[in-house]
Amino acid sequence: MMKTEIGVELPYIPCGPFKIRIPGIHYRLEFVELFQGLIIGTTALSAVPYMTEYLGLPYELAWSCVIIETALYLLHALLGDPVIPGWITPTLPLTLAFLTQYEMGPQRIQALIALQITLGVIFIFMGVTRLADAFVRRVPTSIKGGILLATPFTVMTSQLGDGGQLMLYPIAVLAGFTLLAVISFSDTYREKRKDSKVLDVIARYGNLFPYLVAMGVGVAVGELAMPTLEIGTVIKIPDIQGILNTVSIFHVGIPPLSMWLSALPLALVAYVISFGDFVTTESLVDEAKSLRGDEIVDFNSSRSNLILGLRNIILGIIAPFPPLSGPLWAGMTVSVAIRYGEGKAAMKSLIGGMSSFRIGTFISVILIPVVAFMRPVFPVGASLTLLFQAFVCARIGMDYCHSNLDKSIAGIMAAVLALKGSTWGLVVGILLNLILSNWQPFKRGEKE
Repeated sequence: MMKTEIGVELPYIPCGPFKIRIPGIHYRLEFVELFQGLIIGTTALSAVPYMTEYLGLPYELAWSCVIIETALYLLHALLGDPVIPGWITPTLPLTLAFLTQYEMGPQRIQALIALQITLGVIFIFMGVTRLADAFVRRVPTSIKGGILLATPFTVMTSQLGDGGQLMLYPIAVLAGFTLLAVISFSDTYREKRKDSKVLDVIARYGNLFPYLVAMGVGVAVGELAMPTLEIGTVIKIPDIQGILNTVSIFHVGIPPLSMWLSALPLALVAYVISFGDFVTTESLVDEAKSLRGDEIVDFNSSRSNLILGLRNIILGIIAPFPPLSGPLWAGMTVSVAIRYGEGKAAMKSLIGGMSSFRIGTFISVILIPVVAFMRPVFPVGASLTLLFQAFVCARIGMDYCHSNLDKSIAGIMAAVLALKGSTWGLVVGILLNLILSNWQPFKRGEKE
């Protein structure tokens, strides 16, 4: 591995806006983060139920698509982005509602292709022009709030409806979600965690223990099947040929113009939500840098936009992915940043920690014994992901609303968006803001 000096940036291979770094050569792999990725990585397979239920894919093929999606996470550290990327989870309920407007089969897959490629083009456009900040700054806070408040509406409608996971696995879901909510939001837990290594470890591993508790409770009450270990083949090789012949744009064809136009409002909604993650990432990186003076860490939102554009366009062409490709897994990024702040002995470089975690997650999703053991909890894991996001989006959406008028507009917009889709939701939100003089689009606002 290349030697680095104190107080300088890690070495890299310059490539336009990107800074190419190869693990083991430009930075050291971090064992703690690699191990966490191996353990928690199977949570990525919570996307499988969405692909089997909403796209009609067989389990094995959906698994192959998730492997490709997880592999693309590695682009961020490879190209110089010091972050742990993830899904655009708040948009997921809206995306699923959008897909149900189309008939199951090639037409629905085309709709997802149109959405994901459109979003990828928006990311690249914003990265090249650097207009992201100006664009999002001019979106009224009531519209931002309305977008986020729509998530609880859509999540609870789907979860409590016929076939919803909360109705199929109520005890397992509630057990897992209760633990997840407690370790994430309880002030009492946060205080007790300071004096308890066990509680601290449970919190640090984020979704893992709630998933395990949900699995244990679900098996105990008969809602879930007993997990099994598969002995034999260890590594899952993704079925590339099957993907190309089933869900790729080469098989289903280029979506018609009407689908691209229909997908545009939802793509804009997804981008507005993602922009908040860019701001969060910058804050987390700045906070980590303030704790360490031995390394220069370069986070560039334009570069991050470009990488996200590449991820979404590649997936849109080859293996469209309902949760879409987002800029941040906030929980794990915070966890890695905290350990980085403990000093060079704990973690040599920030990007090394971020990269090690994502390498671990990629290894995890191709290990057949690990995936087979966790498979029974996938539907419950999908429910936990949505319910947790609904809880978070409700809180953040309300925070966006500064006045009573903001709250009123956001509430109406959220209901319309959840029931009638992104196009109607945005139209209603914009019209209400203009009619009620609650928006000055040409006035320069402060960065959110």
